[in-house]
Amino acid sequence: MVHLPLLPVVPRHVTVFVNWACNLTCRECWMYGDSSAESTWLAEVKGDQVSIEMWTAIVDELAAAEDGVGKTYLTIMGGEPLMHPDLVELVRIAKTRMPDCNLDMSTNATLLPRFADKLVEAGIDDVYVSIDGPTAEVNNPIRGRKSFERAVAGMQALQEASRKAGKGPKIALNFVVTGMNYEQLPDMVRMAEEYGIDELTVGLASYFTKEEGKASRAAFEDVTGRPFLSWAGYCNEHQHANIDPDKLEQLLIEAESMSDKVEVLIAPTRYDAKAKSRFFTKDWRGIVRDNTCMKLWAQTTVLPNGDVISCTTFSDTVMGNIKGSSLREVFHNDTYGRMRETIREGLQPICHRCCELNMDIDVDPALYATAAER
Repeated sequence: MVHLPLLPVVPRHVTVFVNWACNLTCRECWMYGDSSAESTWLAEVKGDQVSIEMWTAIVDELAAAEDGVGKTYLTIMGGEPLMHPDLVELVRIAKTRMPDCNLDMSTNATLLPRFADKLVEAGIDDVYVSIDGPTAEVNNPIRGRKSFERAVAGMQALQEASRKAGKGPKIALNFVVTGMNYEQLPDMVRMAEEYGIDELTVGLASYFTKEEGKASRAAFEDVTGRPFLSWAGYCNEHQHANIDPDKLEQLLIEAESMSDKVEVLIAPTRYDAKAKSRFFTKDWRGIVRDNTCMKLWAQTTVLPNGDVISCTTFSDTVMGNIKGSSLREVFHNDTYGRMRETIREGLQPICHRCCELNMDIDVDPALYATAAER
């Protein structure tokens, strides 16, 4: 009998959606975008937000286990996190009780001017500013009126707050490639240079066909015992129909090599530009080398109502709830085990173009070895 290594007590990487509310309606967004009407759940949960008590319990459990799992990476997401009324206090709690953790937040930055000084004081480590184009003319039709101007103002407010304090978070631009903006990728690098931002993270937009979503339902529903429908919010094929793969390849190569001041990280990082340029084509499924999603053994996500989901991309992959249970108990329960076994034996159709699939997280390969490999 082969003895596999043990899972960590709690995962080293934890994402918390602190709320669902957002002040923008970005077209590619699964919650508020072009295909969001296909997902009927949001109206019921739109007002949900993590309580200070729930957040503190999560942080305390992670802090207690930190020595056993190494450095903890805690990510704040939404909705728009800055719409949470206690967001600064959540940051302060995490960095007070777990000072060595890496705490980051993704934001549209439009509300940053009113929070910049307090966020710097509270000690957040990284702030990822989401922008969908290097100019208002490109960005605003995708993200909403005045969203570019307000995001730039927010980013600059955070830079100024850091300058005054003599410390502050790393600021990075976050750009999602779609058919609506892919030609502007090199200009995003130039924008980062112009505003003194030394990192640009680039993701290829997650999207799925209805056929892929329907073909994945049985496996996920067998594990969770509930309807699996959140994939419908990502059915945005129409947004990418005009992408020229050869042109995208050249733009990826140009963006990655054009600046010695800006680090450009284009996910999935383990694939070259030629492979990534086929992401939006039918060829991609044959290009993907991953045969499982290692995040199931190293990362988890908590929703505003306390639900713990195995796949950050899909809100209805519910493994349990931390109201009445610890994160450790959910991470090690039978439902999570069944989900790991399902994905260990092979990816589902919706997994191949998921932005979470290829994240660089170190996991002992023995943990996700298939039955044949064991």
